[in-house]
Amino acid sequence: MPRPLNAEEEEPNTEVPQGARPHLGLAKSQRGTRGLADANMMSLKRKLEELISSRQVDMNKLKSKWMRIEEQYWSVARAIREGISFPPEKVVEVEGLRKEVEQILLVPGRFRQEAMSLARFSKPSPSVTIEKLLGKETRRKVNEMFFTILRNESFILGVYGMGGVGKTAILKHVYISLLAYLPSYVFWIAVPQDYSVYALQEEIANAVGLDNLSNERDVKRRAGLLYGHLNSKKGCILILDGLWKAFEVKDVGIPVETGKLKLIVTTRSPDVCRMMLCQKQIKIELLDMEDSWRLFLKTLCFAEELPREVEQIARSLLDRCCGLPLGIIEIATRMRGVEKECDWRDMLGNLEESRMELDVFKSLQLSYSSLGNEQVQQCFLHSMLCSGNLLSEANREYLIESFIEEGLLGGIATRQGLYDQGNDILDKIEGAGLLDPEKGHRYLHPLTRDMALHVVQSTTHMVKAYMGLKEIPEEVFWTDRLEKVFLQGNKIEEMPYNVSPNCPKLTRLSLYNNSTLGDIHESFFRHLKGLTVLDLGHTGITKLPDSISQLESLEALLLQSCFALRFIPYVGKLGSLRKLDLKGCESLEEVPEGMEMLANLRYLALDGTEIETLPEGVLGKLVNLQYLAIKKLRAGEEVKLPKVEELHCSVSNVETFNACVGSLERNSCQRYRLVMGAPENFSLWCGRKSERSLLIDSCDHIAASIDGTSGDRYALLPESVQSLELSRCHEMKRVMEWEWLTTLLPNLKEIITKSCENLEEIIRGPLPSGATCRLTYLEVNCCNNMKRALLTQDMVLHLPFLQEILVKDCKGIEVIMGTVAKMTHFSFPKLMNLGLCNLPELKSICDGTTRCNSLQLISIDNCPKLKGIPLQLPVLDNGLPSPPPSLQEIRINRQTWELLEWDHPLARSTLEHFIEFLGKSRTNFTSFILSISLGPF
Repeated sequence: MPRPLNAEEEEPNTEVPQGARPHLGLAKSQRGTRGLADANMMSLKRKLEELISSRQVDMNKLKSKWMRIEEQYWSVARAIREGISFPPEKVVEVEGLRKEVEQILLVPGRFRQEAMSLARFSKPSPSVTIEKLLGKETRRKVNEMFFTILRNESFILGVYGMGGVGKTAILKHVYISLLAYLPSYVFWIAVPQDYSVYALQEEIANAVGLDNLSNERDVKRRAGLLYGHLNSKKGCILILDGLWKAFEVKDVGIPVETGKLKLIVTTRSPDVCRMMLCQKQIKIELLDMEDSWRLFLKTLCFAEELPREVEQIARSLLDRCCGLPLGIIEIATRMRGVEKECDWRDMLGNLEESRMELDVFKSLQLSYSSLGNEQVQQCFLHSMLCSGNLLSEANREYLIESFIEEGLLGGIATRQGLYDQGNDILDKIEGAGLLDPEKGHRYLHPLTRDMALHVVQSTTHMVKAYMGLKEIPEEVFWTDRLEKVFLQGNKIEEMPYNVSPNCPKLTRLSLYNNSTLGDIHESFFRHLKGLTVLDLGHTGITKLPDSISQLESLEALLLQSCFALRFIPYVGKLGSLRKLDLKGCESLEEVPEGMEMLANLRYLALDGTEIETLPEGVLGKLVNLQYLAIKKLRAGEEVKLPKVEELHCSVSNVETFNACVGSLERNSCQRYRLVMGAPENFSLWCGRKSERSLLIDSCDHIAASIDGTSGDRYALLPESVQSLELSRCHEMKRVMEWEWLTTLLPNLKEIITKSCENLEEIIRGPLPSGATCRLTYLEVNCCNNMKRALLTQDMVLHLPFLQEILVKDCKGIEVIMGTVAKMTHFSFPKLMNLGLCNLPELKSICDGTTRCNSLQLISIDNCPKLKGIPLQLPVLDNGLPSPPPSLQEIRINRQTWELLEWDHPLARSTLEHFIEFLGKSRTNFTSFILSISLGPF
């Protein structure tokens, strides 16, 4: 039996695999007896390994005997691990097994000729030294792969991870173990990056000994020949290393579906695993800091302990490698024999400023090359230059906007089409293994970024982002060949009067997030006539110089969150301007002069400024506008927006609101935030983030816009709406009709009600038979007329997707989920978050029995009459209760916790380590409310 590694001690793993039947009794004996068994066991293991490695026996003829020996091996191994002593008869049994193996090994070479003929077709192990594995997690992965392969009949295993992470090295350990177990039936094929089906067939045929395949030229007939040959080798294991794109196994001729072959593929892309229909996928992770340091020292081969100063620099070098083994090995190899601290510091400086080209870049650049399409490659390089190392859902939108600004997305007239194209490109970048997914984010490895910086020409790009600069680079860096300059994320304070870069080819200048930047001198833009994108967002500037007015090629002026900005000069000459982003410029009170001249403007963001409306007549001149965010829209202005696809604004009355809804539906808007009757100081972006949301304030009647209801006094809801918030609708008795939810408003996912004094119920009307709605979030706040139950069991059946419930400051609610006749059991299969606050009459969360097995967060504050929480604690075989596997935290005040009643006497102690007690300030509850109400964005 091969020797899978023990994750703790790098010794053979003695864990019993699935299928082995341990049958040792717990009989006790003298220490000497057990010691004799241990000695015989070690001898047995050596003999087994000798038997395997000799390859002089026909394993098929010895199959039954081998299975019996293997079962005994694992039984004894498990006993040794658990410290079980052996009776004398077990010692005799182990000794008998040992002698039996010795007899097999002593058989003359009658099997030698047959074994050699079989070995002729065995692919030798990959011609790379097999290094000792580092890290418990790495050794665990080897064991996981090994046993996964052995236990499954028909199987495709996908092993993925970024370039240089060690996929091939780890799989070689598995390969060696498999060769020992099945010497004639394990084949390794290194797949070329740009392979064809024909070429892959040839590689496989060479590996498995199908010599006559090259005589056939037709791909389909070749597939048939290969299929038949592989199908005859029952138990065959095929390893395809380095797969860059997926293929159909039947097109190549790999008989996975017959159950006679197992396929293992390594790739950089989880998308390849998915498209290959891998039943199991195993990701090879980056090394943690401890294992990275061990690998570094092992490769460095430094005879003595590193000096403290050098060790600090070495650990900083490791930070740049960020757990990538190939990078760690190269850096350590380059530093062998280097003793001077200054030389170590030079290496660190070269890496930090990306002045050094490493061999590991060649491996990483293969992922870049695999993007294939030049447009996708350009978008990857641009995203790396703009966003640093993190790609979240939030800056995914920022990147697509940046692609649009740069003109990297073309041939499409609509914003939705451009967004679709941008999302497709980002998906391809993620699918190429260039970004590492983790907890909803995508991380760009520092060495991948350094590789990309070497792809970008240093003569045309100046990239000095996030380097802590306090002054702009010296004039010598501003050459006449520069095309793009990225200085974002620094601490630059001013653009002085004596600096006037002469860069006629410069098209993009990014000074984003230089919060200390307060002054830009008039002369700075004098010779930058070719500038198309100027990003000054999140800076401290108070005004723009007049020279901005002369940048007639400018297409995007980005000033988002310039909090101190008060003045923008005349923009009438900026005839090419397509995007003006002033969002969050909270000191800006007037739009710049000349706005009516910007006929090419597609994007205008004025939300978060002191500007309430555009001057009369201006909106009608912006005939190409596709995106508009403004505090208020006047009555009748909605008809001046024939091309708008994304609208964020407030209106003052029902008539204008309904006119906007009609415009949204005619333009098939995919994104909007429409607010009616907003209170003072209201922000368009407060509350939860949803692509299509409505907030209706102080309106007593709403209706679905296609249910035949007249718009007179009724706020009409468009079919596409995803989030509905109602505030101060005091005469409203109900929010929804069931018919609306299930048929007329199929996209509605969120309902939020606040301060609706006479509201009695959320959803009213006859329950639809068998229909469900997509509602995921329900919030009820300060609705004191709601009595008894928020929801009932029969309603819950139609809300299978509900994930979050928040109820606060409602004096009449006694139960969150009440019972109805003939129903005692119900479940919330997806409910994850439950928040309850200031509910003085709340006695129960659920009447009857309910299952909420997906609950993660529970917060309860100031609910003095509450007696229980709907948590079902499964009872283990030992009679002790077990917490639900999904539960993460319960936030509750101490007094309420101590008064709760439980079905099991040990339930309280079982859940105690999930408890966070709320303080008097209720800060914790507030943070919980925000975590729910703002959503996961």
